[in-house]
Amino acid sequence: MTQIDLAVKYYQALYSGEHDIVRSIAFPDMVFEDPSAPHEFGIPPQIDELETFLSFMEANLLGEVEIHFTDNYVSNDRVVLIVSSKGIVPASRVDMGEEGTVKYASRGVSVLHIVDGKVKRHTDYFNYPALAGSFKRLD
Repeated sequence: MTQIDLAVKYYQALYSGEHDIVRSIAFPDMVFEDPSAPHEFGIPPQIDELETFLSFMEANLLGEVEIHFTDNYVSNDRVVLIVSSKGIVPASRVDMGEEGTVKYASRGVSVLHIVDGKVKRHTDYFNYPALAGSFKRLD
């Protein structure tokens, strides 16, 4: 499996809730960070353990999400994924009322540090102002 194949497999499993696959290809002490996330989005700037990160994802990845990779490349032990996503979340998740759903679209970059065939670090840089501007009520 190439580094890109590993990175895509990890990312798809992460966003589809297939945490056993994620555990098989990421270190238990994997670090997640998103230095670009504004505080109001509720994303911690860093999570220092895989299980804590998976718990965070399970609690916060509510609704449907589609992931598309618009480009990717390898630079030494880093895989860079250019990511486009869209999805539907409960309106309450984005402070748009207690009922109903909201669609969104997002673009960003994920950099995965691969060591010995496993993900050691996952760093995201997303366009949060554009994400916030994409929220549209569906009902």
